[in-house]
Amino acid sequence: MPTDSKNLNDANLEQNFEDFLEHSLSGYISTNPRGEMIRINSKLLEWLGYSTEELIGKRITSLLAVGSRMFYETHLSPLLKLHGSFEEVAAELLLKDGSKLQVLLNGYVRNDENNNPLFIRLNVYKATERKVYEENLRLAINDAEQTLQKEREFATLREQFIAVLGHDLRNPLGAIKSGASLLTRSALSDRDKLIVDMIKNSSLRMEELIANVMDFARVRLGGGLSLDLKEVFLKPVILHVTEELRAIFPERAVTVDFEVNDAITCDPDRISQLLSNLVANALTHGSADEPVKVAAKIVSNSFELTVFNGGKPIPGDALETLFEPFKRETSAPSQQGLGLGLYIASQIARAHNGTLSAYSTVDETRFTFQMPLF
Repeated sequence: MPTDSKNLNDANLEQNFEDFLEHSLSGYISTNPRGEMIRINSKLLEWLGYSTEELIGKRITSLLAVGSRMFYETHLSPLLKLHGSFEEVAAELLLKDGSKLQVLLNGYVRNDENNNPLFIRLNVYKATERKVYEENLRLAINDAEQTLQKEREFATLREQFIAVLGHDLRNPLGAIKSGASLLTRSALSDRDKLIVDMIKNSSLRMEELIANVMDFARVRLGGGLSLDLKEVFLKPVILHVTEELRAIFPERAVTVDFEVNDAITCDPDRISQLLSNLVANALTHGSADEPVKVAAKIVSNSFELTVFNGGKPIPGDALETLFEPFKRETSAPSQQGLGLGLYIASQIARAHNGTLSAYSTVDETRFTFQMPLF
């Protein structure tokens, strides 16, 4: 055959949609308006295991499994009449050997110039791999949901345990504090006085830890932090906190610069707890050679309470997670504590519709609580 003639035949073949449909990797069926099959391509015949003669003239529904047949007759056939097409409908085909094939169907009606139906065409795509994928995805989602539910149940149980533990520790701690107070009224040697002071200071530290644990459990179990709002002058509250911490850290200097003259609406006990956590954090992690400074003032109709300390700056990656529970400064991993103090302080700030922020450089580290004035 001459080259020009061969090229012409190849070009004609490339434009021959009949050849394309016949040798497509998908299945194609044409039916008359009554749903009787008038043409089936070779790929679909290969899937089904039938010959053309065995299917021509039979209704398309004869190839569908019971459920798919009912759906075709009650939904797809009316849909073709109303809208002229449907897309991506899952169905099961009955093969000649009795097995079933999962497929997706697209269908449309071809009308004449008077809008009367001439024939119906269906495109058939194998959906076996898609079904396997969907089933595996469903199983994976189910496993993930079960794992997540177990994790939630475990987390709730853990937090309930923390709450109960914190509550039950208060009684023996109260007895220790009472015993230490009674001993201070007795005649003691200098050595015994030091021991009693150590017990009292340790009791205060334990009380703070238990309060943080209890508050953590309340927040995580959904109760949130409760506030007892009232109008108070905060200067005595702040001075009391700093005096208490000076007693625990007698070798350290804590200064107070208080510039607020008016009463402020807040929960004084919670503000005391917030400040105690911030100052204790500064005394624990700040430089022992520099004082911890506490400053309070009104800025742009907001109450602002700031705690400053010197020493090494907090690393940038630590700043990002500083207010998360059970996080501690990596610069001082040997320091004792649960890592709840700053988390509870941030929750107290949030409960007051305020914010707690941290800023740290080589010159100073400061924590600032800002609360809008009511």
